[in-house]
Amino acid sequence: MDLVVVESGAKAKTIQKYLGKNVLVRASNGHIQDLPTKGKDGSKALWSHKKGNLPDPPWNWTARAEKNVKRIISDSRRKKVDRVLIATDPDREGEFIAWRLAELLSDFGEVQRITFNEITKSAIRDALESAGTVDMNLVDAAKVRRFMDRLIGYRTSRFSRSWSLSSMGRVQTPTLAFVVDREKKIQNFVSTPYWAVQAFASGVDFRIRFHDRDDPLVWKDEKGKIDIHRTNDSKLADKAFEALKLESKLTPKKVSVKNYKRRPKPPFTTDTLLQATGSKYSWRPSNTMRVAQGLYEAGHITYMRTDSTRTSASSRETAKEFIVSKWGSAFVGKGALGGKPSSGVQDAHEAIRPTNPLSELPNGLDDSQVRLYKLIWSRFIASQMVDSEWASMKIEGKLETFEKVLDGDTKWRVLAGWESAFEAIDKKPPLSPPTPEIVEGNAISLDSKDENPRLIEDKTKPPARYTQHGLVALMKSEGIGRPSTYATTIKKLLDRKYCSDNKGRLKPTEQGIMLCDEVVPYYNSNEKSLSLFSSNFTAEMETDLDQIETGQHSGAEVWEDFVDSFRELHESAVAKKKEKPTKRQLDYYFRLADLVSEEELVRIIGDDDPREMDGKRMGEVIDDLRTATEDMPMPASPKQISYAKSLAESLEMDESAACELVGLSNFSELTGGKSGTASELIGNLKGKVDSTPRPPSPKQLNFIKNLAKKAELDEEGACKMVGISSYSELSGGRLGTASKLIESLRKKPKK
Repeated sequence: MDLVVVESGAKAKTIQKYLGKNVLVRASNGHIQDLPTKGKDGSKALWSHKKGNLPDPPWNWTARAEKNVKRIISDSRRKKVDRVLIATDPDREGEFIAWRLAELLSDFGEVQRITFNEITKSAIRDALESAGTVDMNLVDAAKVRRFMDRLIGYRTSRFSRSWSLSSMGRVQTPTLAFVVDREKKIQNFVSTPYWAVQAFASGVDFRIRFHDRDDPLVWKDEKGKIDIHRTNDSKLADKAFEALKLESKLTPKKVSVKNYKRRPKPPFTTDTLLQATGSKYSWRPSNTMRVAQGLYEAGHITYMRTDSTRTSASSRETAKEFIVSKWGSAFVGKGALGGKPSSGVQDAHEAIRPTNPLSELPNGLDDSQVRLYKLIWSRFIASQMVDSEWASMKIEGKLETFEKVLDGDTKWRVLAGWESAFEAIDKKPPLSPPTPEIVEGNAISLDSKDENPRLIEDKTKPPARYTQHGLVALMKSEGIGRPSTYATTIKKLLDRKYCSDNKGRLKPTEQGIMLCDEVVPYYNSNEKSLSLFSSNFTAEMETDLDQIETGQHSGAEVWEDFVDSFRELHESAVAKKKEKPTKRQLDYYFRLADLVSEEELVRIIGDDDPREMDGKRMGEVIDDLRTATEDMPMPASPKQISYAKSLAESLEMDESAACELVGLSNFSELTGGKSGTASELIGNLKGKVDSTPRPPSPKQLNFIKNLAKKAELDEEGACKMVGISSYSELSGGRLGTASKLIESLRKKPKK
């Protein structure tokens, strides 16, 4: 009997249905072994190796993996398995899992590797017929990626703790820098005021053209960009506005109509899918990837982590058959394939497309899956259709009592073409010219609507903060990250409190700004104009990993070059740090200095300015101050006080009521350290927060519904597990019934 091992239970269920009972299909549930995080090897940043070879560290079990693999081995022995087929995801991480599984399951005879880009009967059959071996180039790329992330993460994160920061990373830190740089531009932005006048006639948006481009008085923004429909002259704007109000009409003096075509876009890659769902549905990248994963595992779409716009010839032919049957042969186009892959693009597998283009909407999808499938299906079908055709009208209008021209433009669709594929999910655009008809010399009245005409007094706005999908687009263009890391990188920035997401916009926190402004510069090399955390350096590392995959470079060669570069930059950073005290040292120094008398402080530091001391001298001063204050209670740190305040606010307690819990009257009296009153108060407040009834979060509710669906339980059946009858009765918080239900559903065997 054959054993087929895939990554997820949902995928295993779909494939088992295709292969039948004569094949054993089991799930690894993701990574089974990885670099150690506990014990003697858990604290290592790198392992020694012989030149020309990669390190050979111990590979430790991930959470719950050992038990799962033992179950797979037990089932395989019982079923007398004599061939193992490993069908993990078709990328470097999937290949790494396959390599570990191949070693662990080698007792069952021949171990082969199969890959497929879609979970369909035909794709799985083809994969079985072309079974091969584990691709060690991909495995080496996965290893080197781990070694790089481990070395950078462990060494630089430890370095950053001098500023009380949690971590730094190969991809997350340069990504954070984009958010911080944008915030600086917002803070330093200087607005430019302007006036404008707008009017609508026959549905067309008209603007007064106040100046020509060569006019010395033409309006320019803070960067020198010209806008002929704005003016600095408020009196001129008032005059235009009053003329439009008085006349209530305008006369077109010049009308021109041009036809143009819009080409369909190629099928989705990971980054373009994240951008599309972000723009259209306001979805976060992590949400999009979660929904896409479900569609892929159910066999409805191809693999969703891809840089490629390539699609199979058979899928394109099927799409064209559908187009002919629904809209006619005239709608079949050349096909938007996206061209040749550019450098830095992994073209290992296809674009994201429906596995069955004939299916406009499969059965059994939830609301989010329906929306995403429709978008993916429409984009792929559209890519094989003819251009859409549009008409554009530009109008120059005149008033009788004002000498300046009005510019207006509008457009309408003449032929739907590929846009027909989106008719179920997009709003229908204008399909005919404006009415009443706009003819040169024939006056048209202003439309009857509020504020028409409109006098606009405003000023230029700073650049907007990045959305999550906008940040993905920037990561893609700068060559940092890969399809598998876009969503997880942004999630790390949010989880580690380096960014906050406020109404869909990313804003750096004080910690995020500190990391970029105070810590990252230590890793800049003046001699080579090189920075460990620059997007260029990170993009080069990504390219190196891609070249290991394709066999252009050996993993050992790339790893050794990287270690040499990193060692030089890190040693330089450590040396620079010793030149001045860190923020953490200074904060600690001032807390200790407040406890001693002025005479005692002078005795310890003399006339030295603490901010100008080097790191070694500051360390000695802190040691002396600790000795002098060892019997004195330490004041609470700003971080402790801030946390206590936030907990009190969530409980709607004022300062005095909160401090009464530890026998004090205000936060300034709190003492620090593990046994201080600040820690005691935080513990009391956290206990109250956990025990205070509150509704579950939307995230908890969604998670519960998904777990219940996998366990084939309805709402009533799931809620019975915690003694309630409906989701509306669930309580949130760490000790609430929502958390208990999640834990119960996780333990429940899947049917």
